[in-house]
Amino acid sequence: MDLYSRRIIGWSINKRMTTDLVLQSVKQAYWLRKHPKGVVFHSDRGSQYTSKKLKS
Repeated sequence: MDLYSRRIIGWSINKRMTTDLVLQSVKQAYWLRKHPKGVVFHSDRGSQYTSKKLKS
């Protein structure tokens, strides 16, 4: 959710919560907002968000 506009800007649906699922929604938000700079990504720090794949 974009905290300024309160719009959902990235989402993804699957049977399992995986790192790839998280990456899909982050990429969608990035492209929808036209490659913003200085953006802060907040998460609940679940295992999907702490994986090495997401940090790179």
